[in-house]
This record gives sequence, structure tokens and C-alpha cells, in this order.
Amino acid sequence: MQTRLRSWLKSRNVTLSLGLWLVGSLTGCAEQPVPAVEAATQQAGQNASVEEADVWQVIYVSDQRIGYARSQTHQSGEGENRVVLQQSDSYLKLKRFGQALNLETHLKTKETPAGELLAYTFEMQNPPAASTVSEGEVREGTLHIQTSVANQAKQSQLKWKPTFHSPSYIDQFFQKQPLQPGEEQSFSMLLPEYNKVTDVQLKALDYEKTELYGGEEAECLHVEMKQSLLPGMTIDLYVTREGKIPKTVADFLGSAMITYTVSKEVALEELSGKELDLAVQTLIKVKPIPGAHDTERVVYEITLTDGDPTSVLPESETQKVEKLDEHRARLTVQKAAAPQEFPAADVDAEYLQPSQFLQSDDSRVVEHAKQAVQSETNPWKQAVQMEKYVHEHLRKKNFSTALASAGEVAKNMEGDCTEHAVLLAAMLRAMKLPARVAVGLVYIPSRASFGGHMWTEVYLDGRWIPLDATLGKGGIGAGHIKLADSSLSENAPAPLAIFLPILQAVGKLSIDVKETTPGTAR
Repeated sequence: MQTRLRSWLKSRNVTLSLGLWLVGSLTGCAEQPVPAVEAATQQAGQNASVEEADVWQVIYVSDQRIGYARSQTHQSGEGENRVVLQQSDSYLKLKRFGQALNLETHLKTKETPAGELLAYTFEMQNPPAASTVSEGEVREGTLHIQTSVANQAKQSQLKWKPTFHSPSYIDQFFQKQPLQPGEEQSFSMLLPEYNKVTDVQLKALDYEKTELYGGEEAECLHVEMKQSLLPGMTIDLYVTREGKIPKTVADFLGSAMITYTVSKEVALEELSGKELDLAVQTLIKVKPIPGAHDTERVVYEITLTDGDPTSVLPESETQKVEKLDEHRARLTVQKAAAPQEFPAADVDAEYLQPSQFLQSDDSRVVEHAKQAVQSETNPWKQAVQMEKYVHEHLRKKNFSTALASAGEVAKNMEGDCTEHAVLLAAMLRAMKLPARVAVGLVYIPSRASFGGHMWTEVYLDGRWIPLDATLGKGGIGAGHIKLADSSLSENAPAPLAIFLPILQAVGKLSIDVKETTPGTAR
């Protein structure tokens, strides 16, 4: 029992990955005076001079400094061979339940002086996990991409339109096309983290006195930025009349993630030693739920202070939602009944096929699945045996990894809830059982709290049935609150987008336990 309690306690805060995306996206907001790309001005852009730039930023969550970023711009070549090289790097240092977590992103782009993207390399480092690397090159109207996850490379292509822009375009935009209060603009820009193009919407509010780093003030235009790959996420940009962005603010776990433009010396200052502990900060206290993970049914009252909780609570076979008012909802979570019949699964192929994060065709994943199943032929028993296998064999609870793929987990057999979830999902697919991952909140008995969590769902008997290899109990009770799910396929929404509901809810959401129906311990 103590082992399970430790597993519950150590279930990771999955929103960290989305926070990393925010930092990676925002560190491009530097003073890079590269002209904007528009069809009517491309020739003028080819003749424009490019100023060298080296800009440093510091990254805060509320009043805690968690890292820094650097953006560099320089020109190479002469005449028609002239190109603009840009590099953006971010470094984060955080904690999860007291354990250090180090994250880095590195983006290099090659562009024409007019701002047309020629090539890029993006790398996400999260030791001890292997780096995720994406490389792209535009040739004859197509972006040719190679992505390496867990040292396995995959080729893909993206139709590239003249209206698409590079990741640095946000800075170019304000310097070339300054917005006026009340004005709105939009454009399409590559997000190399996803190898996808996102539609960006900008809405200028008004000029206002803005507090910058060190208490200095400047008059900045407040601009709200939204983008299609992460709907519901708003990033506030503060833009000077010269088109520079000395400050950005984004909602993060009920707090504010802020970047400031600073000197190199300030950016490289040592952290205070009070690094943000994401796991502790995101816990939601509730009254104790005895035997929560063996319950048959729990009724919760969910309150979201600045929104409608039904917007982040999906309904499913095990979860029913009833709106009480604009900020409250009644959530009934029911334990899933074990499947009895096993007709052919009528699901999309994406839930059965291997993908970059769920490599169900990886030899190690296949071998783990075979060892777990042995001679069992009943699909439900196979699924439960695989859940138990992952729980028992993934022994090293490494909390320094943000998001490893199933292939890497199968090799190293370490990680926490996300690693349990992706490995189990890949093993299920290896045995021809449709699977996906789910994210949400899980009850942690030792803290009488809910925390961010990821688990797995298998499709049997015409419905999705949850499994949780972190717990290894042969399914789950009513101590899980689901917020989203994903196939983690290349055609699904960006993988990190499934963490958005947690990012939006934590810090604003409260949970009141109204009724519990005990179950039988498994």
C-alpha cells in the first residue's frame, strides 16, 4: 500500500510541458529588426539591411524566477546569397515534489532578408530523456521535415504557402506594421514544436503604463495574442512604439508566467534556490475521500472562479456533468463496468496505429506487451495484465522527465504517470487493442488533494474504459476527473494541447466532495 501511496504522490504535473511550449514560443519575442514578409514588399525586403541583435530575457512565474532566454540575429553571405540566421534558446529550472527538473529549448532558423523561411532546427532537451529534434527545409513550396523522437527519425511534409511565416515573425510584425489601439490583425506562423502552422490573432487594446523589470515603467500597447493550435490560451504582449516587446504575460497554473527583456548579467544571475515546485503549487485540496480509488461513484461540485466548469469537463461513459450556474457544475464520476462482449472495434485507425509518441511497432514495446499477455486471449484480461505489468516493471520513478515517448520508456523503464500512460497505450496497440491517453486530475490520498495526472483508455465493448498503470489496480474508481484525451497521432491536435484544460483550471478550480459510494477493493 505504501508503494501505491508513493506512486500517487509522485504523479507528475503534466501541465509542465505546456509551460515549456509557452516559454519556447515567447522567447522569440525579442528586439529583432528583420522586415516583415508580404508579397508586395518582398523585393524591398531583399535589399533591406539587417541589424545584429543579442537580446536576453528573464522568465518568472509570479515572483519566482525560473529561468532565462536569449535571442540572437545576424546576417551571413553577400548579394543573392545573403541570409538571416536567428537563434532562440530558453533554459528553465523547476522542481516537482522537491526534485530538480531542467528543461531547454533551442531554435535556429535560416531566412531571406525579406523574412521568408528557408530552414529551421528545433530541439527540446529534458535530461535524462533523449532530446526531441525537428529539422525542416522549404523546397519548391513544401516544408520537408525530419523529426527524431527517442532517436527514431520520421519524415513528413507540410504544404508551404507564401503567406506562412517563420517563428520569429511576431517581432517583425510589430516593427513593420505597428498596430493602433482597437485594431486587429491575423497571420499564419510555423510552430516548430508541433511541426504545424498556427493561425495567430492579434487584438490591440490601448497604450498603458507598464511595469518592466526592476520597477521601471514604459508606455506600451497592450496586445492580446491567441492562436489556433491552443484555443483558449491568451498571451498578453506589451509593445513599445518602436515595435519592441519588453514584457509578455501568460496565465500559468493560476499564476502569471512573465518574461522581461533584461541585460545579460541579470539573465545569467543564479536562481535564489526557491525554484517553483509545480507539483505542490498545483494541488487542489479537498475533504478526504476514504478508499477513493476503490469507489463505485463520487459526486463532486466543481467551481471555476472565472469561467464555466462545463467548458473543461467532458462527458463520457464514466463522467456526467450538470451545469448548476455560470461558475458551478455537478460532476458525477462512475467506475467503468468490466466489458463482457468484444465485438470488432469501430474506431478510427489513429487509435490503433503507431505514432511518434506511441511507437506500438517498437520491438521493445512489442516484447513488453507479449510478456505481459502471455497466453491470455480475453481482450479485457489482456488489458488488465498489461496495466499490471507496466505498474510492476516501471520501477524507477524519475520525475525529471517532462514527456518521454513509449519507445524510450520501453528501453529505460523509468518515469512517472505520463511514462506509465504512453507505454501502456503503445502496448495495447501492439496487441491490436485501440488505445489513447487521458489527462485530468487524480486524488492523492496522502495529501487529501487532487493533482495533475495522465492515464490510459482502452476501447472495448463499444466504449472507452480507463486504466491507470501508475496505480495498477485493474481499472480505476471514481478518484479521477478527466479533462481531455488524445490519440497522440500526428493528425491529432498538437500533443501538448491536451494539457491546456489543466493549465486553465488549476489555481481557479475548487472541488467539493458531495457524495461517495464505496466499492470493493480489487
